[in-house]
Amino acid sequence: MAEALEDKDLEPMEPLPVGELDTPAVVVDLDVVEKNLHLGADYAARAGAALRPHCKTHKSPYFARRQLTLGATGICVAKVGEAETFAGAGFMDIFIPNTIVGAGKARRLRALVERGVRLAVGVDHIEQARGLSAAMSEIEIMIEVDTGSHRGGVPVATAVGLAKEASAFPGLRVRGVYAYEGYQYSATDRDALAIRTWEGERALVEVGKAVGAALGIDPVISAGSTPALAAGVPCYPGVTELRPGTYIFFDAAQAHAAETLEHCAAHVLATVVSRPAPDRAILDSGSKTLTADVRGTGVCATEGHGLVCDLGGRPYPGLVVTHLSEEHGIVEGPTVDQLQVGQKVFVLPNHICPVVNLFDEVFCARNGQVERVLPVAARGRPQ
Repeated sequence: MAEALEDKDLEPMEPLPVGELDTPAVVVDLDVVEKNLHLGADYAARAGAALRPHCKTHKSPYFARRQLTLGATGICVAKVGEAETFAGAGFMDIFIPNTIVGAGKARRLRALVERGVRLAVGVDHIEQARGLSAAMSEIEIMIEVDTGSHRGGVPVATAVGLAKEASAFPGLRVRGVYAYEGYQYSATDRDALAIRTWEGERALVEVGKAVGAALGIDPVISAGSTPALAAGVPCYPGVTELRPGTYIFFDAAQAHAAETLEHCAAHVLATVVSRPAPDRAILDSGSKTLTADVRGTGVCATEGHGLVCDLGGRPYPGLVVTHLSEEHGIVEGPTVDQLQVGQKVFVLPNHICPVVNLFDEVFCARNGQVERVLPVAARGRPQ
């Protein structure tokens, strides 16, 4: 697999054993990444859907280029700033599945379009459409539909009306519909995940077809999230685009859905800095390094704030990061006596996306040897 990933964007370094890195650090196994990228591409191919991976997970043109090489039709990002970073790296087909409000941001979107970027943004309220139209000469929009996650999105019953009203504004062209499938994380088990995914995607497909008929377009119907991919849940027929993000690295939550750790490509390398009591160890990795996100139950359940593993990614039985302060992670569990001051361990985070955003760089490794340093190009771009 070594030849599959391009060297572009990677900062070379002398090979170095992972255990000799200073901590805390994010270490990414490139061979596992490659396996995951094929997993996502194959999943989309089986669904007969275009793959448009969400790059908010890795924030890296390097990894996004590999996703395009494996057949992705374009990319997703979360914010205008991320779109600017990727456009600057040569990516010319970008969807922001997020609603953008404000004249300043709209002007920045216009600048991207004027640079030749094929751009689409989310809309779930008519005032968003009005603001975009006022600032743009031309842009595509996607209507966000709430299919059960109850975050953003227009209700199913009013999606066609919003699409028709928004399409009447000068400069706006409706590309299709999309949904955030966050409800997948609350599914109790794999069977519930499959049922809930199909219910939501069926509703989205029906809305998408209705929007297409009303506007006389062949609509993009965009769905997809990593839990269904991890669990092997097939897409509902009619979904035309998939937007998984976390699949490139996986994490503790996605590993639970997949029922295996074999896809976990990214870990936080930490040092045991104290053993203040026989039942407790302290790592140099706290809330500034590890996410505070927890998922207590369901198909994506996690334990504590991350699983403690050896440098081969194998968990110590029952050993988890139970508490976080800013600079410290407290480790407890039945095998804590295996940890000694000065020892280095991996922590498998519950949610990898915010972890990557905390670091300026990640270390890319194979077979326990760090080969390259990769800048996290789009970190810290929340605007």
